[in-house]
Amino acid sequence: MKKEIVLSGMRPTGTLHLGNYFGALKRWSEVQSDHDCYWMVADLHSLTTLESTADIEKTTLEMTTLWLAAGLDPERSTIFLQSAVPEHGELNAIFATLLPTSMLELNPTYKEMTAEHPKSGSFGILNYPVLQAADILLYKASRVPVGRDQEPHIEITREIARRFNNKFGEFFAEPHALFSETPKIYSLTEPEKKMSKSGRPDSYIGLLDDEKIVREKIKGAITDSGSEIVYDPEQKPALAHLIDLLHLSSGKPIENVVSEHGGAGYASFKTALAESVSAMLIPIQERFRSYKPADVKNILADGTAKARAVAQKNLGDIKEKIGLLNLK
Repeated sequence: MKKEIVLSGMRPTGTLHLGNYFGALKRWSEVQSDHDCYWMVADLHSLTTLESTADIEKTTLEMTTLWLAAGLDPERSTIFLQSAVPEHGELNAIFATLLPTSMLELNPTYKEMTAEHPKSGSFGILNYPVLQAADILLYKASRVPVGRDQEPHIEITREIARRFNNKFGEFFAEPHALFSETPKIYSLTEPEKKMSKSGRPDSYIGLLDDEKIVREKIKGAITDSGSEIVYDPEQKPALAHLIDLLHLSSGKPIENVVSEHGGAGYASFKTALAESVSAMLIPIQERFRSYKPADVKNILADGTAKARAVAQKNLGDIKEKIGLLNLK
């Protein structure tokens, strides 16, 4: 039986954190066994909000190394660099002719990104979901592991697939999101917002944070009034988020976490949380340090060559479907 094709990616715009791990990387590593997986270093997408590219090579290698340390396996997945596969840009140009600008302007993620990055109001942000559609459909991916906040982008991808099929004949299957049941990971300092590497340093726990830093950040994490450890996302969202983190990092069910710490105060609970998170991060950090930059570059080069061979074949078929002149 042919495996479903899965594609997802991340922008190398800063240090990865617990939100990236629990929201994406852990899920990615789990689906490698029974899917044909493509994991994309989305460096072209990062240009939409980066004010400077001075560190992009460093962050690209660091992020890829963390992917490997977190469980992505180049023997079971294709790990590749978006900017080294020019077919993404070609297909983006084709897809850009299929949607009205008004549809892109109504995209809630566009509004969020322009609000978060007011100085980066470029066409690249408006075009973001079109390039994302090209990323996905170039490999004929049918499943896309993303957070629920990315669902509007996947719907735009499906709309582009439908419009292409209606105009040029059936070619693309409509992809669907592959959601995880993992709770959303929120900021330690602003519990109403998701954890983000663009936030203040004490608002997220980076995958490379040492035990001391983890302890300090969790100690300073916002909690709700009172001192009883109860799981009530509606009335005590900040505390519920910390309980979620202990549940995820330890593997213990939420009810067990509450029963174990219900009689303790916040200080004792936060100590247990810091110990659990640190214990989970230590093996990831050890594997991270075991990779040399040259080895990571070679893994990216091999994966990119594999991805580009597929991209060239599929783009050739797409151009033929459209009826563009082939000069070969």
